[in-house]
Amino acid sequence: MIGKGKDVIQIYLRRFFDFIEPVKDIAYFLFLFLFFELLWKLSVHEADNGELLIVWGKDITSYIYPICLWTAQFTYYIIHNLFGFSSFNIDGLLIYFDNSLKMKIIWGCTGVKQMLLFIFILICYKGPAKKKLVFIPLSVLLLFFVNILRLIVSAFMIKDGFPDWFIPINESLNNVTWTNTPQSYWKFYEDWYYFFHDGFFKWIYYDGVMFLLWLFWQEKYNLPYQRSKI
Repeated sequence: MIGKGKDVIQIYLRRFFDFIEPVKDIAYFLFLFLFFELLWKLSVHEADNGELLIVWGKDITSYIYPICLWTAQFTYYIIHNLFGFSSFNIDGLLIYFDNSLKMKIIWGCTGVKQMLLFIFILICYKGPAKKKLVFIPLSVLLLFFVNILRLIVSAFMIKDGFPDWFIPINESLNNVTWTNTPQSYWKFYEDWYYFFHDGFFKWIYYDGVMFLLWLFWQEKYNLPYQRSKI
């Protein structure tokens, strides 16, 4: 009976591995993604609305502050100097257009977590090590510029307030009611910002770009490398 039980388990295991064979590489990518997120949750704590970064109980906000400041200054330079918008301002970590909502560049706006995530995935993933030495830095550089692009687009999205069509959407999403008062306006204005900054742009720019970078690595480097070993 014990032998038959083992045979049944082996049959189901073979069926399971045969089933996931076509998507095993994507499954491994997702496993690494979620494993990093788990490690991050266990070791990193955010406080004061995300402005404080605490790792293993130690506040390292002051160490990452220069990165936040540089990110704010670089974004300001592009919009104000390169694009020529003199109405765009900077005040420490705050960047904003005249009379618009102010964006504060905290550590979560720097893209550091996403860069570390992608580095972790590539280090743990299969493929030629020498190629990784070039591909990882170039990918991190691309993620950096993608993050700057996200901040630039976010700044322009909130430059002139929010459109009327957002009112019923926000009422449904956040269970709030539009009252046509200054307080209500600024509440919906902030929700409009977070709708893109923490929602749409975060998933498209970060997770979407990282998946495409991994897919490029998989098709361009890893699969040929694995075939060459057969």
